[in-house]
Amino acid sequence: MTPTPRGRKASKTILSNEQISHLNNQFASVRRLLVCQSCNKTGSINRNGSTTADPPQPCFLCKSCGKVHNAPTMAELVEQASKTLQNPPPVMDDMEISREPASNSDINVNASSTQINIETLLATIQQLTAELQQAKAEIKELRNQITQQPNQQRVTDIDTQFPSLGTASQVSTPWRDVDRLNKIKQSMKSQNQKRRIQRQEAAARFLQPPSNNQGFQYIYLPTKARVPFGQLRSRLRRLEINNSRILDINYPARNVVALLVHNDYAPELKEHLKKFRIQVKEDFDPCDGSILKDPKYENSSNEERDNMAYMHHCNRMERALTYIRPPVKFAVARYFYEQGWIGKSLFDEIVTSHRPQFTEPLCIEDDDEMAIENPLDRLSEL
Repeated sequence: MTPTPRGRKASKTILSNEQISHLNNQFASVRRLLVCQSCNKTGSINRNGSTTADPPQPCFLCKSCGKVHNAPTMAELVEQASKTLQNPPPVMDDMEISREPASNSDINVNASSTQINIETLLATIQQLTAELQQAKAEIKELRNQITQQPNQQRVTDIDTQFPSLGTASQVSTPWRDVDRLNKIKQSMKSQNQKRRIQRQEAAARFLQPPSNNQGFQYIYLPTKARVPFGQLRSRLRRLEINNSRILDINYPARNVVALLVHNDYAPELKEHLKKFRIQVKEDFDPCDGSILKDPKYENSSNEERDNMAYMHHCNRMERALTYIRPPVKFAVARYFYEQGWIGKSLFDEIVTSHRPQFTEPLCIEDDDEMAIENPLDRLSEL
């Protein structure tokens, strides 16, 4: 072999178009038998594009190790795999092995082992047959005992072991407990009695002359936390405070709750709260700037803080009027207006909605006829 000049690489072998076509056909048929020379994995080589030579040489890539095989190398591998496929290794013929003559000693051993297996199976069959006969006899005896027992005794035993559904429901139902039922009835009766008395008192107040102590006032109480109004009213109910007499609830400051009540109900409520050692904050002023705890008011003057506290109080009064129902709403609105907590426009709007607007003139003749109408006729219409 002629040595290559120093400084130059040996020229690579380039396959012709016919060789490339032959290589592609052989590669497709023996691809699963090809072994990678780098990682020795079988069936991991795939086609991986072509080079830019003329003609383009196909490239092959191993998926396991990533080694790239050029066309001449792959041609050698394909040729080896094709030869292996055409000339498989010799395999021992089972028929030839079976044709070998067996010795007399081997035949005797096989015959004796077969005889032992047959005797063992026969013994097992006889044992199972005896057990089956015994089981059948026991079953027959039990059936005879069941048929000899009277039907009445069977029904009684079943009833004692498994009570009827009606009896079970009567025992398990809570309404069969007389003491518990009486307690529930007594509780419901006391609640109905209390509500009936409250309704009677409300109806009696409507038929009484106007009180000399007209007006409303807020009662300020200490509180540990600010809870929703629904929860607060439920706690007042537990203290046996009539929630219908509490017209409004708000939180004017931290740890303070305000209850709006009528002047006539205020002394009674205060006395009731003393039973539970609840102290009323008599000196609390919702328009005092000192109650503002927001950090943004720290640098404000006392006058500015008072103005902001007054503005927040007026906003709370306006929101309260949206939740108070008529006709108490109109009296409360007048009280708020007299105290300077709501404006003239809002007060006029509430008063205007209270006064009915007549679109037709009043007919006096119809009223006279209605006045002399027989009351029994009106009852019959109802």
